[in-house]
Amino acid sequence: MSTEKLRDEALARLKHRKGLKKQFKTYVITNLTLIVIWAMSGQGDFWPAWSIAFWGLALAYQAWSFEHPDNPISDQDIEREMDRMQS
Repeated sequence: MSTEKLRDEALARLKHRKGLKKQFKTYVITNLTLIVIWAMSGQGDFWPAWSIAFWGLALAYQAWSFEHPDNPISDQDIEREMDRMQS
């Protein structure tokens, strides 16, 4: 891999990681705010759980996909698929 291509890939990963950290901070601040609103409104059903759970799942998936990226499609993969299509 050329130095320029490696640098571009490293820059893209750093930007993605920075964006993920920013989104996590937003997640924490927003959900803490929702918990405070819930606590001050007389409590009842813990409705902030919906935001915590589903947004948390989305963040977990983004973090997982960042650490486990898809493998690029190789020329061999393309040739294998072409052979499969012909048979």
